[in-house]
Amino acid sequence: MHHTYNRENLMVSTRVMYDEFIRQGVPTRIIDASSSMLEYTDNKGATHLLFSTSSDKSSAAGLVIANNKSRTAVIARELNIPLPDTTICQTFAEARAFYNRYGTVVLKPLANSGGRGVSTNINTYPLLQRAFKFAKQYGTEIIVQQHMPGDDIRLLVVGGKFVSAVRRRPAHVIGDGDLTTKALVVLENVSLHRNDDSSSSLMHIDMPAVRRFVGDSLYDVPAKDEEVRVVGPANVSLGGSLHEATDSVTVAMIADAEKISQKLQLGICGVDMMWDRTKDTYALIEANATPGIDIHNDPFSGTKSDAVTQYVRWLTT
Repeated sequence: MHHTYNRENLMVSTRVMYDEFIRQGVPTRIIDASSSMLEYTDNKGATHLLFSTSSDKSSAAGLVIANNKSRTAVIARELNIPLPDTTICQTFAEARAFYNRYGTVVLKPLANSGGRGVSTNINTYPLLQRAFKFAKQYGTEIIVQQHMPGDDIRLLVVGGKFVSAVRRRPAHVIGDGDLTTKALVVLENVSLHRNDDSSSSLMHIDMPAVRRFVGDSLYDVPAKDEEVRVVGPANVSLGGSLHEATDSVTVAMIADAEKISQKLQLGICGVDMMWDRTKDTYALIEANATPGIDIHNDPFSGTKSDAVTQYVRWLTT
C-alpha cells in the first residue's frame, strides 16, 4: 500500500487539526495523508492516533453506536431527547405503510453515510419509490422517518461541552425568468466561489442529487428572483451552505447535545437536530463521531469559533 505524507492530501478537517497541533507546539506526524491519519503526543508524553477528527481518546463503543442511527436513537430515548417517529424496513411495502401514516417522510440508510443515500421531503409514491431504490444502494436496512420541518442545525460538542452551531441550508438557485433549473445549477457550479478542493465551504451542487430531488421539473424555467431548492439534504458535500447559529440555538438543544455526547464518551461530536423555530420544538436526527470541524470556523460562510483550538487542548491534556 502506498502511503502519502503530504499535508495537502489530508482531508480539510484533518488538515485544520494538523495545523492547530503544529501551532500549539504539539509533536505531530502524518501517518498517511490519503487516509487522514495522524499521530500526536499529549502533554504527558503519551502518543495518540487521530483519524479524520476522531481520536483514540473517544470511546470505541460510542463510535460504534454513533455510526448506527438506530442504536443512537436507543441512547437518545434513554436520555429523554426528542426524536422523530421512525421505522426500519427492508421492503418497499414496509416503507409505504409508514409513509401512509405521515404523508411526508425522509429515507436514509441505517448506517451513517455522510449524506449518501438520503432523500428528504418525500411526499408522493413515485418519489418514495425513487428514494427507496437510492437508499438501498448504501445498505439493506432503510430508515423511514417522519419529516420534521424547520432548520437543519449542527451543534458541535468538544470534550462534552458545546462550542459552536451552524445552520445548514440545502443547495438552491435563483431564477432569472429565462434559464431552466438545470441551466441555473450549471451556471452556479462554474462560479468561482464553488469548488471541491476544500478551499471553500461551498462545494459544487451535486447534479445527480438535483435530478433525484427535482425530477421532471429540472427543465422548468423558474420566475425571476424565485428561489428554487434543488437538493433535499443540506449536506455541504451536496452543495449546501453554512450559516452561523451559535448564539441562536436554545439552552435545551445545547443541554441535549451535551448529554448524548457525554453518554457516548466522544471527544468530539456533531449533533444534528431539526429545529422548528415557530413552535420552539426540535428533534435529534443523528450524532456524528467524526464531524467536520472546519465548518465551524469558515470565513466564507461567516461561521467563527475556537472549536479547533479547544479540541486540540482537550486532546493533549
